[in-house]
Amino acid sequence: MKSQESSADTSADPDQDQDQVTFSLDNFLPYRLALLSSLVSGSIQKLYASEFDISIPEWRLVAILGSDGPMTANDIRQRAAMDKVQVSRAAAKLLDAGHIRKQVDPEDKRRATLSLSDSGSKIYNQIVPIALEREAYLSSALSEKEKRDLIQLLEKLTKTAKSMTTAPPM
Repeated sequence: MKSQESSADTSADPDQDQDQVTFSLDNFLPYRLALLSSLVSGSIQKLYASEFDISIPEWRLVAILGSDGPMTANDIRQRAAMDKVQVSRAAAKLLDAGHIRKQVDPEDKRRATLSLSDSGSKIYNQIVPIALEREAYLSSALSEKEKRDLIQLLEKLTKTAKSMTTAPPM
C-alpha cells in the first residue's frame, strides 16, 4: 500500500494517472442512501419542528414508541440504528417535555422502559399523517412493483449492513 506522501507524489505526476483510484460519489450507494434519508427526514422535520419543537432523533423515538409500544433505550437504539448518545439526549428532552414516561425496573434499577405519555401520543397521532403524506408523495415516483422491489432490496441491504457491523466486509 502506498503512503499518503507517495500518493500525493503520484497524483502530481501525469504519467502515473493509471495508479489513481477513480471514485464517483454520485454512484456510491452509501452516499446516495444517506442523501435520500437526509432529504426525506429534513422535509418531514421542517413540517413538525416549529409546531412540536422536536428534532429528528426525538421524532424517531416517538415514532418507535408509538408504533412498537414501550421499550428500553437499548431496544430503541437497535431499532432506530442510533447511537447511545443520540437516544439518551432525545429521551432526556422528551422526558423533560413530558412526551414520554420512564419506568424503572424494580428488579434491575439500571433498566428502564420508555413509553409515550398522553402528550407524546398526541404528537405521534398528529405527525404520522404528515409522515405518511410525505411518504406517499415520495413513492408516487414509483410504480407499485417498483415500491415492492425497493422494499425487498432495502431489506436485503439492511441485512447485509447489519452483518457488516459484526464481521469485516470481504
